[in-house]
Amino acid sequence: MASRLQGKVAIVTGAGSGIGRACALALAHHGAKVTLVGRRLDRLDGVAREIGESALVVEGDVSKNSQIDRVSC
Repeated sequence: MASRLQGKVAIVTGAGSGIGRACALALAHHGAKVTLVGRRLDRLDGVAREIGESALVVEGDVSKNSQIDRVSC
């Protein structure tokens, strides 16, 4: 059965913990490639290990304009 999100890319901010982590895991479970964005690289790496090859980690704080360009895919 093909997933609705197969071939799609999701960008999740705050992906290292809490609701962001849960959203990232759910999106990946349903077939999306997920870009994990957050301030704590160690936490992002942990979530990426849970997801596997379809995860991309981007360390950054989207509340700071100077760091928003890092998130652009």
